[in-house]
Amino acid sequence: MEAVEFAINVIVEGELLFMALNSGRVNENLRRVWVFLRRTHIYPADSTTAGIYGEIKSELFAHFGPRERAARRRTSIHQLGFDDNDLWIAATALQHNLTVVSADTDFHRIAEVRPLPLESWRP
Repeated sequence: MEAVEFAINVIVEGELLFMALNSGRVNENLRRVWVFLRRTHIYPADSTTAGIYGEIKSELFAHFGPRERAARRRTSIHQLGFDDNDLWIAATALQHNLTVVSADTDFHRIAEVRPLPLESWRP
């Protein structure tokens, strides 16, 4: 069986830590997260990532947002059905030519406006 190389970005690191800290078994889950993080490559977010993030967010508003400019200014990305963290994850993947592995439908909707290599490992 061929080894699969994987990595996460700093946003996923934060989400994992948040979930562990808000779980019913904080100490056990934090230990598991830290063990996982020590063995995992973590991509940082930088100015290039931020630029791609801004482009994706703008493209999503243009595609899914209200047509009227004033209404668009009053609309949040969450109202369009997206989570900001997913945009950061997509931006990191695009920056580094990576495939996003997720069953989250947000990524499929992002791919409607910005081609994004996607896989789901869910059976």
